[in-house]
Amino acid sequence: MRILIILFFSILVVAFARKKINDKYEFIHYILSLTYFVMIILFLYILSMHFLGNSI
Repeated sequence: MRILIILFFSILVVAFARKKINDKYEFIHYILSLTYFVMIILFLYILSMHFLGNSI
Protein backbone atom coordinates (compact mmCIF):
# COMPACT_ATOMS: atom_id res chain seq x y z
CA MET A 1 0.00 0.00 0.00
CA ARG A 2 2.92 2.33 0.70
CA ILE A 3 4.16 1.94 -2.89
CA LEU A 4 0.78 3.11 -4.18
CA ILE A 5 0.95 6.31 -2.15
CA ILE A 6 4.53 7.00 -3.26
CA LEU A 7 3.63 6.31 -6.89
CA PHE A 8 0.53 8.52 -6.68
CA PHE A 9 2.48 11.49 -5.34
CA SER A 10 5.27 10.97 -7.86
CA ILE A 11 2.65 11.05 -10.66
CA LEU A 12 1.40 14.36 -9.29
CA VAL A 13 4.94 15.78 -9.15
CA VAL A 14 5.73 14.71 -12.71
CA ALA A 15 2.43 16.13 -13.96
CA PHE A 16 3.18 19.45 -12.26
CA ALA A 17 6.71 19.51 -13.71
CA ARG A 18 5.34 18.70 -17.16
CA LYS A 19 3.09 21.74 -17.05
CA LYS A 20 5.81 24.08 -15.77
CA ILE A 21 8.50 23.21 -18.33
CA ASN A 22 8.54 25.35 -21.43
CA ASP A 23 7.55 23.68 -24.72
CA LYS A 24 10.83 24.67 -26.36
CA TYR A 25 12.58 21.94 -24.33
CA GLU A 26 11.02 19.25 -26.45
CA PHE A 27 13.23 16.32 -25.38
CA ILE A 28 12.70 16.94 -21.64
CA HIS A 29 8.97 17.31 -22.28
CA TYR A 30 8.99 14.01 -24.18
CA ILE A 31 10.86 12.17 -21.40
CA LEU A 32 8.52 13.55 -18.72
CA SER A 33 5.46 12.58 -20.76
CA LEU A 34 6.80 9.07 -21.24
CA THR A 35 7.57 8.78 -17.52
CA TYR A 36 4.12 10.13 -16.66
CA PHE A 37 2.26 7.55 -18.76
CA VAL A 38 4.46 4.64 -17.63
CA MET A 39 3.87 5.55 -13.97
CA ILE A 40 0.10 5.74 -14.56
CA ILE A 41 0.11 2.27 -16.14
CA LEU A 42 2.23 0.93 -13.26
CA PHE A 43 -0.09 2.56 -10.72
CA LEU A 44 -3.17 0.98 -12.31
CA TYR A 45 -1.46 -2.42 -12.49
CA ILE A 46 -0.42 -2.37 -8.83
CA LEU A 47 -3.86 -1.09 -7.78
CA SER A 48 -5.59 -3.88 -9.68
CA MET A 49 -3.26 -6.46 -8.13
CA HIS A 50 -4.03 -4.99 -4.71
CA PHE A 51 -7.78 -5.40 -5.18
CA LEU A 52 -7.38 -8.88 -6.66
CA GLY A 53 -5.40 -10.01 -3.64
CA ASN A 54 -2.00 -10.41 -5.33
CA SER A 55 -0.41 -7.35 -3.77
CA ILE A 56 3.34 -6.79 -3.91
